[in-house]
Amino acid sequence: MKTKSMSMRAMSLTVIYLLLLGFGMTFLVGCGNGTSTVGTVDKAQDPSKVKNNQNATQPVQGVSATVPASANLSVTDLEAALVDDKGLQLIDVREAREFAAGHIKMALNRPLGDLDKNLARISKDKDIVLVDLNGTRAESAWHVLVEKGYDQNKVKVLTGGMLQWRGIVSSAGSNSSPDPNNSEPKNSVNAEAPKPEVQEMVGGC
Repeated sequence: MKTKSMSMRAMSLTVIYLLLLGFGMTFLVGCGNGTSTVGTVDKAQDPSKVKNNQNATQPVQGVSATVPASANLSVTDLEAALVDDKGLQLIDVREAREFAAGHIKMALNRPLGDLDKNLARISKDKDIVLVDLNGTRAESAWHVLVEKGYDQNKVKVLTGGMLQWRGIVSSAGSNSSPDPNNSEPKNSVNAEAPKPEVQEMVGGC
């Protein structure tokens, strides 16, 4: 009788173990479908912002999919405009943590995913310079603003973004043709000296 009782208990424990294992596998499979946000900036998205981000990166109807050359602003021209205090609106469309790690003085942080919600805080009467890490998100932001009625002649994109501002990439960029008279090695980088930035303390992990 004692042996039978122990056998029943062992079977009960086995059933409970199998049930727990099944629930655990279901939970893990469900979690595996989610996108990890650890260590990512550009890929991490708040589900509530996915729709906004998709709309923000769509080409504007009636406007070329690429930003016109006249909308590109070099680091040198931006620096000169800041020195002359021409009243530009510097709009940094990176995420808040990227912005806090280092940004151009006087820049305002308006992340691309929330840009359409912050249009009231961006004047249509002043010239606008859009800034991001390398120019990609800034171009998307250019399309958003133009679609919302901003004068495309007043909206500029900082060529090369913060990478060029920091002197990490060359102002020559990949769009310029190589100079046959240039004796420098092909792999040399003619990066400019880094420009000053403002850094903020960021809490959390």
